[in-house]
Amino acid sequence: MNARDQAADKSSRSGAPASHLEWPDAAQAAREATFRRLHSLVLEDDPVPAEVLSSAKSSFGLRSIDDELAALVYDSLTDDELLVSVRSGGRTVRQLTFEARDLALELEVSGARYLVGQVVPPQAATVELRHRGGTAEMETDELGCFHVPAVPDGPVSFRWHPAAPGARPVATSWFTL
Repeated sequence: MNARDQAADKSSRSGAPASHLEWPDAAQAAREATFRRLHSLVLEDDPVPAEVLSSAKSSFGLRSIDDELAALVYDSLTDDELLVSVRSGGRTVRQLTFEARDLALELEVSGARYLVGQVVPPQAATVELRHRGGTAEMETDELGCFHVPAVPDGPVSFRWHPAAPGARPVATSWFTL
């Protein structure tokens, strides 16, 4: 009995005989040609948009392995949807809260994309707004507050650097306002 016959005689874990499929050379060649054609069709007829590639490439420059990640713990956009039947009226302000081990970032964004934020507990820090077009930095005041007159469209992330010696930078995940 040769090796192929021995393999065919073995059974699977379920007790059923094991089967091994082999493609004939012509079928294998046809299958590979089909995949090559599909690959070229996707690249030619449905290329990745230039702005998506640009955004993806620029995002690598906006990451840091040393940052502590702040988790989104409150978003009025999703939490208020639970209360839609309880109260009426249009939403004009969105509130978000991100928390890390020792710090929190509270954000309030108006319909005109005006943002007011506060680092809690209040402290001096540099806050960096990261977006598709680059970054914008601002300093907090003595109460830990800062503002952004016009938040850019698209995904954004905040990164703040506490002024206290030895404090690690904290960053939010990317989200869309």
